[in-house]
Amino acid sequence: MSAGGCMRTKPLIPEMCFTITTEEDSESEKQPTAPYLEGDGTSLLISCFQCSVWVHTSCYGVNPAIVSTEWKCARCKANAMNESCCLCLLRGGALHKTTNDKWVHVLCAVAVMEARFVNITERSPVDLSGIPLQRFKLKCYYCKKRVKKASGCCVQCSHGRCPTAYHPTCAQAAGVLMQPDDWPFVVHVTCCRHKGPPQIERNKAAMHDLTVGQKVICKHKNGRYYQCDVVQLSKETFYEVNFDDGSFSDNLFPEDIVNRDCTELGPPPQGEVVQVRWTDGLVYGAKFVAAHVIQMYLVEFEDGSQLTAKRDDVYTLDEELPKRVKSRLSKASDMRFDGIFEDNEIIQESKRQRVINSRYRGDYIEPVIYRAIME
Repeated sequence: MSAGGCMRTKPLIPEMCFTITTEEDSESEKQPTAPYLEGDGTSLLISCFQCSVWVHTSCYGVNPAIVSTEWKCARCKANAMNESCCLCLLRGGALHKTTNDKWVHVLCAVAVMEARFVNITERSPVDLSGIPLQRFKLKCYYCKKRVKKASGCCVQCSHGRCPTAYHPTCAQAAGVLMQPDDWPFVVHVTCCRHKGPPQIERNKAAMHDLTVGQKVICKHKNGRYYQCDVVQLSKETFYEVNFDDGSFSDNLFPEDIVNRDCTELGPPPQGEVVQVRWTDGLVYGAKFVAAHVIQMYLVEFEDGSQLTAKRDDVYTLDEELPKRVKSRLSKASDMRFDGIFEDNEIIQESKRQRVINSRYRGDYIEPVIYRAIME
């Protein structure tokens, strides 16, 4: 079919994967939220006159009104046939320019969660400056290369803290399951070890807000799950920063910024240099990324202990529980026997644990945009 053909299909990548941004007040949010999509969710399929790559106009950011039989993709138009994707190192495919004058696959820009489309409508250029250096040091499970320079980047399995890493195109070629996910993860990746039998996936769209007095199921400090009551709702603000040494944190409290009174003045502008007091008492240099406001729930267990949790960590009584929760679910009796709940305090990890250098540990890289706030 020619580039001017009229074949329309539904893109596999939903629009939310392109519009995700770490900038809460970004200008990009003012752009159309579904450019070049028809009312039925379909988009025109077009082919490059020179390299024959097929793309949806919505995925590649092309106005269907200007498409002709001699339409060329961005790489062919720039006569950059020898250029390859700076994230997966492969040539060919649907490439777009980056803000640092390199090229990147649209697929790779979507899969790597820290990448950002500057102009959402045109899907170009792509800003890769938010990707932590550690991602460029990960070893792809399939191509077995450890890239020493910042010329390749991997995504990781979304199952727990699984360190299995892939270049997005390697994962796609190998049939690794990559599905759209909710903010801030954008893409959910399932490695070959965690395919297994189908697991119960939470329908996040059906996860309604909880109310005070509602009975729910939550994890107690002793590691088991019990029924408890929601006693209070609150919203917490956490700051995200990139440290000068390449590590990051996305659950800092406003008062952790020591060179600015954030309680009075609010968050710093994005990119501003800040001084952060770490849990070791020392002050480290960093750049401010974003502020995230998250709904939190205070729950009370039968033994009177309380815990603050985010929505993802709380289950309603009519919800089908995943296996890991079922296996640790206990029923506390009406008679509050001593010893049902642990009294000894459990030493928790530092709330703002630094990313471990992948040369020395298991290569798991915490997501920059979001990390579990309450372990």
